[in-house]
Amino acid sequence: MSRLISPGFPGQRLEERMKTQVRPTLQETAGLRSDSRLKVLRTVTPHFARTGLRGTTVSMLANAAGIPESILYARFGSKERLFREAVETSIDTRVRLLEARTLSANYGSETIALERIAEATVTVCVDDAGSSVLTSWALLEDHDYAADLYRNEIGSVEFVWNRALAERFGDSPSHRILSIHLIPHAVRASLAYGFWLAALRHDASGAAAMAEGFVAGIGQTAAALLSKRGRYEYGRALPRDSIRKDD
Repeated sequence: MSRLISPGFPGQRLEERMKTQVRPTLQETAGLRSDSRLKVLRTVTPHFARTGLRGTTVSMLANAAGIPESILYARFGSKERLFREAVETSIDTRVRLLEARTLSANYGSETIALERIAEATVTVCVDDAGSSVLTSWALLEDHDYAADLYRNEIGSVEFVWNRALAERFGDSPSHRILSIHLIPHAVRASLAYGFWLAALRHDASGAAAMAEGFVAGIGQTAAALLSKRGRYEYGRALPRDSIRKDD
């Protein structure tokens, strides 16, 4: 993939100079090994989240991580690779947070379950540990790469939703209806809403308050679908004529 930064961008010129520097000393390498890779990623993530890939310099990241620029470059190869790894780590964190919240929750019905899972999906997007702002920057500045990651996140979140329902309500006709006719759309809408709230810098409590009407709408849609369960057969709508007879 071609570099997205123009040849005259200061950050790129810095990295080009770094490529010509001597190899790190043994002392620097020892320092590199003692630093946790994950700790470095967590340290630089807020900087990328504030100014994106292009607006964040290597010196800013190295200073934040408390290591020399040469060590940062030796560890991650380039600013772009560090940014991409930070994006992937934030996505993985969001999915794990969502899994933890759905596994520990009790739901009285499929409708309530979908409301609570949708709320959890929205709020993990604004969690500092899984900053979705980073993915938003990636979609703007490294789109071809980030688009695939975002599609994978959608698939992972959809799997979490379906597994949470299956574990509590089994492979029921209701679950099959919801998994086909609602969950794929609700997952995309919940992630998009969560990304938007994160871009507006809402915290978890603020996002939960903002999402009340949104998740209620998902619950109402689920209830409407399930109230017409007789019109479905293993997730497929019955012929249109039979539906009109019931109306």
